[in-house]
Amino acid sequence: MKNTRNIVIWIWVVAILFLTTLTYNLLQNNDQYKYFTGLGSHISVSPDDSAIAFSYFINGKEAIYTSNIDGTNIKRVTGTDSERHHEPKFSADGKKLLYLSENSTGIQSIHIINRDGTDSVKLTDNKSHVEQAIFSPAGDKIYYIAMSAKDFGKMEGETQEGLDLFSLSLKDGKQKQLTNKDHFSMNSLFISKNGNTIFYTEFDGQYEKLRSLVLNDSVERLHIPEQSLHNIYNGQLSADESKLAYTDVSPQSTDSFEYELFLNDLKTKKTEQLTKLKKSISSPVFFHHSNKIAFLKQTNWPAYLAEYELNVINTDDHKIKTVPLKIKSEEKNLFFIKTLDLILSNTYTIAGLYLLLLGLLTVYFHKRSRKAFLPGIISISLAILAFISSFIVSAITNPWIGIAIGMIALALFICSIIILAFAFFFKRFAT
Repeated sequence: MKNTRNIVIWIWVVAILFLTTLTYNLLQNNDQYKYFTGLGSHISVSPDDSAIAFSYFINGKEAIYTSNIDGTNIKRVTGTDSERHHEPKFSADGKKLLYLSENSTGIQSIHIINRDGTDSVKLTDNKSHVEQAIFSPAGDKIYYIAMSAKDFGKMEGETQEGLDLFSLSLKDGKQKQLTNKDHFSMNSLFISKNGNTIFYTEFDGQYEKLRSLVLNDSVERLHIPEQSLHNIYNGQLSADESKLAYTDVSPQSTDSFEYELFLNDLKTKKTEQLTKLKKSISSPVFFHHSNKIAFLKQTNWPAYLAEYELNVINTDDHKIKTVPLKIKSEEKNLFFIKTLDLILSNTYTIAGLYLLLLGLLTVYFHKRSRKAFLPGIISISLAILAFISSFIVSAITNPWIGIAIGMIALALFICSIIILAFAFFFKRFAT
């Protein structure tokens, strides 16, 4: 009788732990960067080539910083606890910066601020989600790629609304929609020196292609500098518009799809590979008065939690220089909370507690009614029910949610088999 009472106590303890862990996983923000400290994924070079703007994470909080081109004199320009600031861009006169502010739901809006961090102004509301934004060469407008916020995060086929190009006047705040194609993807936004042509890339189902929109006639055109050029990621024009820098998977790449930096001469149609770093290169930005390109190298590629390093390459001799960005540490010691979060959010913790709970229930039912297989049978019934539900959800609502339910069904089925096997041996050898 005493042993049974102890088993009941342990059942309650494990059940509470299991439900607590399960609730934590359902309610938690699945943000890979919530404790991250390091460089963000986009940079911008000032018009006089004297400074660089970038974003930087400290304990998951991302803010905009500026520094000298050699990485000295680092200054924090923006930053809040509630939103993340990234993708800074200098204005043509170098006096202002625009950046994207991301709220807790992932919706991004455009902000503009003086270079010294004063007079921040929000230019778009949370009804639209902005993917990228740039200044016009004259500095009187902002061009940006956006979509309706209510359609943000939906998969292709779930919504009829996609990404389009917009303009926003800084004089009167008027916004204008420039395209109405509802693109599934629009990336690498940049503009010609005279401000008449806007460029962006779009995935056509096979390759990332460069497209342009001539503002005078509102016609979108496909731009392919050469027939062998398949993918253009992170495309950017040089100041004299004679060269196009972009990244693509290198011919030397093996299993990890290493992205290198390429330079296409728009006059001769020749392309050269500038880097062979066997990493992932992103955010190339031309200097305005010298033959140099600043770019970010992901040092831990292909890890998801990207750790970047700032580099500058001379396009004449291909020599690369690393620019150190030493942010004065504001990092807090989050070892305890990070460890607790790692334990609670681990799927193996949930599976282990579930198996332990079923194992205790198996022992309890065997002792009370000789029905050791009952917990395993209930568990496998839940697995079958979840498996059937996955098809219904996929057909009626979201296929990805259906797949997620299907994965849960598989995990339940595996746990059920383990528990049924345990019940078999326990019933056979228990006294």
